[in-house]
Amino acid sequence: MWRYKVESNATVVLASDSTSPTAPIHSMAIYSLVIDSANGSSYHIAGRVDSSTLSAGGRVPARPADSTNSAFTAQIDSASGLTNLAMSGGERPTCAGGVTPFVAAGLTLFVSVPSRLQQGAVWHDSTSTTTCRGAVAVVSKLARTFQLADTTTWNGQSVLRVNVTATSTIDGQGLASAAGDSIWVSGTGTSSGTLLLDPASMMPVSSTMMGNSAVTVRSRQTTLPFKQQVADTATMLDRRVSTSEP
Repeated sequence: MWRYKVESNATVVLASDSTSPTAPIHSMAIYSLVIDSANGSSYHIAGRVDSSTLSAGGRVPARPADSTNSAFTAQIDSASGLTNLAMSGGERPTCAGGVTPFVAAGLTLFVSVPSRLQQGAVWHDSTSTTTCRGAVAVVSKLARTFQLADTTTWNGQSVLRVNVTATSTIDGQGLASAAGDSIWVSGTGTSSGTLLLDPASMMPVSSTMMGNSAVTVRSRQTTLPFKQQVADTATMLDRRVSTSEP
């Protein structure tokens, strides 16, 4: 079992108003993950959001941890990436077929890696996830490019240093209120950073990503364009070896 801490620090500003103040948003979650071999190249994932907090510039109080936890399952392989995603327990998604934002953030820990790697190797993966933003189902697509740069050390162990670039899109619509008001959300983003991989398990031990995105929220009455800068970090807290793990 692996345990991770994932943090995100973002600043959001209304793009159409240069005088509007920025809104800082901080989120943090702790995850427990177990991966078992399903067949030769496919792995079954069982994950849980152990705790999470969310705050927005002091205006929104930090959210207490969900005492019932949010669990999820999925499968991953190098050909098709993440599939068969399902959620259970804890905070339930509020839109059909979607997951909560904290579960979606935890899924970025998983990287599809070729069976053979050498320095300079380049590979790609992509995922599509439906995230519930209130009752609005937002389809998020993430395409990443990885390049193995070299080896380094992390907490005394040898790890692979991988350069990462990513592009993302979001698109969704739904009812914003019980009165039947509809909203539409769309956006694009880019990011880059460094990923450190454990060469034995190919699981991340640390990652840092910096990015920018533009998001537009529309209703029948108004259109609001936002710009966002984001710094995401992930750190492996510990690992407990199980005989059932690959």
